[in-house]
Amino acid sequence: MNILRLLNRSDYIQINNQLIKPEFMHASEDYADEDDVALEASLNGSELVLTVAELEDATPLSDGGYWLESVGYIRFLSQTSLH
Repeated sequence: MNILRLLNRSDYIQINNQLIKPEFMHASEDYADEDDVALEASLNGSELVLTVAELEDATPLSDGGYWLESVGYIRFLSQTSLH
């Protein structure tokens, strides 16, 4: 599945071992530019900002997560998947 579609359908994001609710997450699946900001969140007191290009360069993993060189493990979760 397209990583941008997963991003747009998620309520939470797991980054490494932390579950966060981002301040902003959205990217047009059809009209996104590589330098568009797709995700903004606070992580360990610092601001995390990911662009469309960074997300599209992520390596898919067998458990449904992704590996980003700049962040580590990232997984998109919906509220229903947490119950």
